[in-house]
Amino acid sequence: MRKTLLQAYHELKEAHATTDFPKLLANTMNKALLSKFKGVSSPWREYTFKSNLSDFKKASRVVMSEVADLKLRVEGGPYEGAEQEENGYDIQLKTYGRTFDVTRETIINDDLQAMLQTPERFGRSAARTIAKKIVDQLEGDYLAYDGTRLFVHARNLSDVALTNDATGIAALSAAMTGIEKATDPDSGEKMGFSPKYLLVPPDLEDVARRITDGANFIPVSTSGGTNSIGKVTRLQVLVEPFLTSTTGWYVMADPNDAPVIEVGFLDGKETPDLLIKKADTVSVAGGGEDRWDYEFDDMHFKTRYDFALALAYYQGIYRGKA
Repeated sequence: MRKTLLQAYHELKEAHATTDFPKLLANTMNKALLSKFKGVSSPWREYTFKSNLSDFKKASRVVMSEVADLKLRVEGGPYEGAEQEENGYDIQLKTYGRTFDVTRETIINDDLQAMLQTPERFGRSAARTIAKKIVDQLEGDYLAYDGTRLFVHARNLSDVALTNDATGIAALSAAMTGIEKATDPDSGEKMGFSPKYLLVPPDLEDVARRITDGANFIPVSTSGGTNSIGKVTRLQVLVEPFLTSTTGWYVMADPNDAPVIEVGFLDGKETPDLLIKKADTVSVAGGGEDRWDYEFDDMHFKTRYDFALALAYYQGIYRGKA
């Protein structure tokens, strides 16, 4: 049988540990928050590069240019040196959060379900917050590590729609080729990245899965199309429900090789915190013993989430039909 809040409180009271009751309640609510936080569907962990930040100071990331090919060393001769250009970007933690209260009436009424609804909603709120911020890095007009725009028509931007036919195959193939042939802007050397993901909104999920699965591809042979699927079957489909465009699609490299978006967390903690404020009410003279005591007054909670975002390599991404 489920233990009521009052029973739990009196057990702690008999053990002279009533101050542990808010912590006990907060622990239950934190589990509810994290459960819903993890339940929000977004694949950002797959297509972003995650890092640890130790404090809130601005951290600088240095991006060195590619090195030219190695030179043949003549027997007995010196090795030839290499020049590198330096670019980079900054990343800095920010704190996001909100507060909420659990009323004395809700606690006395032993309405645990009502109490858990709020942290559950805050868990989803935290998950939506970071997902939307990450998507904004893709859909906004921001600059990459070298000061150029993330998407430029001449290198990694197309107006072609993703369709389940030869046109769609050609568009995806061109996007993959663009990443495979991407070069360093300073040295002109190819960077050797390999496309891995096809990121789409829910509106394009069916098309994306069919076009990357040869068995479901619709050829356009009557108009000079092709029955060949080719390399697009190598792509893994990721569905991002927080993309605001219903037509935009993205081909992305492995973020561990070519990080397009870096997401930093304080000491590597990727989940939000739930904090409870210590009760500040006190009993005054007069009247009999209050069986609820001050721990059952309104409780004040805070949800806090520390993370940072920055754009890095444009060579690891290609966007179509924004």
